[in-house]
Amino acid sequence: MSRKTLFVLGVLALALVAGWYFTSQVQKPRASVQAEAWLPGLQAPQVEAIEIQRVGQPLVRLQRRESGWVLPDKADYPADQAAANKLLKALTEARKVEPRTANPELYGRLGLADKGDPEQQGVRVTLQAAGQPPLPLLIGKPGQQSGQLVRRADEAQSWLVSQRIELPATELEWLDRRVTAVPFSAVRELDLQHASGEHLSLVRDKPEDGSLQPRELPKGKRLAFEGAANGMGQFFADLRFADAAPLAQLTFEGKPTLQFSLTTFAGKTLKGRLYGKADQHWLLLEKGSDLAPEELFGRSDWAYRLEAYQYQSLARKLTDLLAAD
Repeated sequence: MSRKTLFVLGVLALALVAGWYFTSQVQKPRASVQAEAWLPGLQAPQVEAIEIQRVGQPLVRLQRRESGWVLPDKADYPADQAAANKLLKALTEARKVEPRTANPELYGRLGLADKGDPEQQGVRVTLQAAGQPPLPLLIGKPGQQSGQLVRRADEAQSWLVSQRIELPATELEWLDRRVTAVPFSAVRELDLQHASGEHLSLVRDKPEDGSLQPRELPKGKRLAFEGAANGMGQFFADLRFADAAPLAQLTFEGKPTLQFSLTTFAGKTLKGRLYGKADQHWLLLEKGSDLAPEELFGRSDWAYRLEAYQYQSLARKLTDLLAAD
């Protein structure tokens, strides 16, 4: 190999080493920016209140209690704990990916304006912790591929951060909408009483029995199919309300359209009644249920509006379960 060839190879090798060194030095500051927390010092357990303000909607306030997050404006009704904790987790874990505009005239493009065109305004999230000033944040548009566009409302600089920051769209969606979570396998007996006086009792002897059966069938009649009544027991497995209001704010007149009594294999009971009001169906729970806390989330001092399909899945009569002649 000639001296000229060795010289050329040596120059190329030096160029490669220099290029690697330069690249590594340039990328170091960027990596440190990426690793920097957007909200350094934010400690989720110290946050005592969260306020969310969307354009055109009432302010939503969540307050931390010993029992968990509640909505004070909804008579301290329990909030969706997962949604509140998910928000705080995203905020504490958000890292700065890259800076965006610090020009207020350009905030609207990122959905981070705090006034003016409603379409350009961000969702204002304010965190409050004891002994600290409120921390106002603006949550803008999602990043094109990942992350979220954000800005502290008291700072000009906006950022693309690493975390998606998802927020329920309405006050209703911030509530814990669960009413009951009684597994179908736990249901031993379900008694229903319609306003007409018709009574239907569904039972099974042991959890291994796959289907609830009417306690009595008319002579010569049979169910339309095996498990025809199971949907009525499954009604309580993951029951969620469409709307809710303190019972003191509503009045219900006349007979309930439906009354029920549920008994589990553990000997626990739940009783309630449903009323029709302006083409809507409202569920009221009786006091004194001894279901486990993980099976009963609804409260006897509240009324829960159900969707029509939910009501219809429970309010079936014996004739609805029988095979046609």
